[in-house]
Amino acid sequence: MQSDSFFAARRGFLGTVAAGAAALVAGRWSTAGAEVVSNLGAPPVGDEWVAKITGKHKQVFDAVTANEWGPAFALNYLDTTGPAKKLTDKDLTTVVVMRHFAMPLLVNDATWAKYKIGALLGVKDPKTNAPATRNIFFNNVPMRPGLTYEQMITNRGVVFVACNLALTVVSGMAAEKLEISKDQAKKDWENGLFKGVFLAPSGVYAVNRAQEAGCTYCFAG
Repeated sequence: MQSDSFFAARRGFLGTVAAGAAALVAGRWSTAGAEVVSNLGAPPVGDEWVAKITGKHKQVFDAVTANEWGPAFALNYLDTTGPAKKLTDKDLTTVVVMRHFAMPLLVNDATWAKYKIGALLGVKDPKTNAPATRNIFFNNVPMRPGLTYEQMITNRGVVFVACNLALTVVSGMAAEKLEISKDQAKKDWENGLFKGVFLAPSGVYAVNRAQEAGCTYCFAG
């Protein structure tokens, strides 16, 4: 069960996105609406990651909440499909799209500590039972203790894609609480992405592009 702080953060996320969208639709720029849209800026439209979808069998995993299962499902696909069809990882491609509140799972400990991401999302560190000030998911994939996301990328060919829209909005929410500029926060979060992670304009865009490239779809929670 998610904590009250998670639902409060979710309302804030949706409210922030809605404020910007309403300003665009109405054509009237309130101070708040203009700030949201200008903060989004021109998202990177790099599709380099799509070229990595080369397997005969391929699936995209759509992760939206701060839990550990998206990456685990991708490995489950590799570990079960390979033996079942007598294939190797080269024959398979998995894409994990981390959007909405799953996106912060792709930034490092320093970013979690500086921006108090655990408190923002209602994620507790099991070692302290307090809001996490480190990324407790990065090397804690279920049934694979110690395996990191970067190792999944390097050793198994898993393609991780982060939602730029979520990065912009959630980093901005964290920045407000700490009285840090949203532009600075966004830069910090971009710099905090793990090595090998791709940034797509939005998570829904990435899910669509993966499906256009032949991936079947799996909702990963």
